[in-house]
Amino acid sequence: MGLIFCVSISARLWGSDPVSGKIFKVDLQKRSFEILKETEYDPKTAIGQSRFTFHWTDKTVFCKDDEPTSFAGIGKRTVVKFRGIDAANVKNLSSGQAFISRTATVLGGATEAPGLDLTNNQVTAWFTPDAGEVPRAGQIEIDGKRITVSLREKNWQISRHQPIQPGELSNGFWQTTLVAHDEHGQTIVDNIHATPLPDPRLTDNPKLPRVLVIGDSISMNYHESAKTALAGIANYHRNEGNCFSTEHGVRNAELWLGDYHEKGFHWDVIQFNHGLHDLKQTYDAETDKWGDYAVPLANYKANLEKEIAILGKTGAKLIWCTTTPVPNDNKSTYARHKGATKIFNDAALEVMHRHPEILITDLHAVVEGSPVFDNWRKTIDVHFYQKEEQRILGEAVATTVRKALEKPVK
Repeated sequence: MGLIFCVSISARLWGSDPVSGKIFKVDLQKRSFEILKETEYDPKTAIGQSRFTFHWTDKTVFCKDDEPTSFAGIGKRTVVKFRGIDAANVKNLSSGQAFISRTATVLGGATEAPGLDLTNNQVTAWFTPDAGEVPRAGQIEIDGKRITVSLREKNWQISRHQPIQPGELSNGFWQTTLVAHDEHGQTIVDNIHATPLPDPRLTDNPKLPRVLVIGDSISMNYHESAKTALAGIANYHRNEGNCFSTEHGVRNAELWLGDYHEKGFHWDVIQFNHGLHDLKQTYDAETDKWGDYAVPLANYKANLEKEIAILGKTGAKLIWCTTTPVPNDNKSTYARHKGATKIFNDAALEVMHRHPEILITDLHAVVEGSPVFDNWRKTIDVHFYQKEEQRILGEAVATTVRKALEKPVK
């Protein structure tokens, strides 16, 4: 089958881009599964859909992707593509001398090794890793010669693509990117790359409630602190990546919630927040004038209502987290005006007052009222990098979560 076995991700007939999402409800008899992805809205009806059913055939190529921390366990002799080779190391490689690479892609199931590709500064060859527990070096075979290759000391990466059977998808928890086409009223998968994710059904304490935090990069700042403060009290999770604006939140809320009807995927408490990306503005340095908000206030409030409706379907206790301050005007690419947070927080609280069951984590007040943030207030950066700052924010979040857990959840 060659290199195409586990590396083909090309254009598809089912839309314009490969589909990315999480796999649920694998049915081996029907040869189908569901993908939960970013919500797509019908332009005519404005009705959104986030779940899609896909089928596979004998021609479907299944591949598992992961990122090992070393070459240990990849096999004694495997085809590997080495890329990110600078000019000096390309010269060494071309002359049969030891060279250094930035990335290595293990092509499981491949039976061909094309060799040198000097146009793209890469080489695909049979590779045998060094012995040891964490080898990051080994030898490739080129024209009958063995050449030593190692990964550079910093910013290196190993990725692995290996063939799997469809039955493996019914075990565990997977993120996927796939290529598919429509055929006779069904969506047929051409090839699928699945990446294993930590399965909360195995990693969570089943005796504790499950908490989801939906937030932007500020929630990344206090994530570890809040998780530590809730250790032994709740299983603490947050959305993948950055939740960005309310526009992004409405499109991705279903994806972040996951298959919450299933045991082990439910939510007892959900804290959510948007604002810092909604209140971004353009700025004209010549006129010293600020432009429109990224998300107009009316849309911001409407989006919050939509997201509340989506999150409310879980039956979880909801918490709104106020947007932390903008310390000073930032007139760069990500322009933010210092006073905009009050405007957006007031708008959000107007929405929350229509839902008195929703608790409030007032991180804006926490930041404004603590001397710990005095040095931060002299900057234009909205993020919190100091451990004490993160600790205070995380503990404030944990305090509200504990209050939510004291109250009955539907």
